[in-house]
Amino acid sequence: MKIYVNQLKKHLNQELQSCYLVVGDEPLQLQESIDEIRTTAQLHGFSEREILHVDAKFKWETLTACMGTMSLFAEKKIIELHLPTGKPGATGSKAIVQFIENIPNDICLLIQCQEWTVANERTKWVKTIEKMGIFMRVYMPKPSELSGWIRNRCQQIGLNVETDTITLLSIRLEGNLLAAAQELEKLKMRFSNQMITAKDVAGLVADNARFDVFRLTDALLDNQLARVIRMLRALKQDNTAIVVIHWAIERQVRLLLHFAYFREKGQRIGPGDYRQQGVWQNQQAAIQSCLNRLSANQLEILLIAMAQLDRVIKGQASGDAWLEMEKWLISFCR
Repeated sequence: MKIYVNQLKKHLNQELQSCYLVVGDEPLQLQESIDEIRTTAQLHGFSEREILHVDAKFKWETLTACMGTMSLFAEKKIIELHLPTGKPGATGSKAIVQFIENIPNDICLLIQCQEWTVANERTKWVKTIEKMGIFMRVYMPKPSELSGWIRNRCQQIGLNVETDTITLLSIRLEGNLLAAAQELEKLKMRFSNQMITAKDVAGLVADNARFDVFRLTDALLDNQLARVIRMLRALKQDNTAIVVIHWAIERQVRLLLHFAYFREKGQRIGPGDYRQQGVWQNQQAAIQSCLNRLSANQLEILLIAMAQLDRVIKGQASGDAWLEMEKWLISFCR
């Protein structure tokens, strides 16, 4: 079964499955979810814990061997398999499937992966876990969801905040839940049960927002100009190579142009077309919105401008590359 982070607590209150797969590159939710599963397993008598780290030297026979080795003082055991890449290979995939299909009642398997792609979800070992256990992928909350996440977090720790305070916190802590959790704990220690205003936060909480090129392209597709410019400047401050930003944006424009040609021919863009181009389901609405706003001719002009920007980045044409990038982003959104 596949569940989401906000469903985990309810699930664990009802039952404990024999195997769990928790994946995602958002470290706070990943770790807190694993902690919740581990704590629940301990309450169900899984008092022994064995940790396996998968690297290039890992022998998959070790996983099978764990099934038969139990401490004299423990009746049940939780096995935590750390698979950072999310790719066990053919041998590992086979070992995991065999383990899950033969897992005894006194074993709970908990697998965690930091790197993950949609292709991983089509593999046999993941399908087996989804069929016989729980598969959960953690995501960084979208900007529209972050204020809700902060509000819930404040309620959990008993922090009293005004609505404007949550808005300001969302701006300053976007893309960085670890920093968000830490800042909220600091505010709790400082203000205890007092009501916290936006003015209080403005002087105490630094701008810890963290962005990457993929969040930038998502914001661009959503036509959020002010946020896009803020992201670009933050990436520049973080010393992100502008050539990487250019690559990500150009790739997105080429993708839009590909679909725009479809529409010009009167063809309908279906789920299969999106899958073929590697477009995630949660991006499809934003792409459709862009295609409704921009014609194939306009996208061609934008792509030509990207080529000129590439010459500026490489020093083959004069100009400030970062400034020219901002101008291009404004053109795209307007």
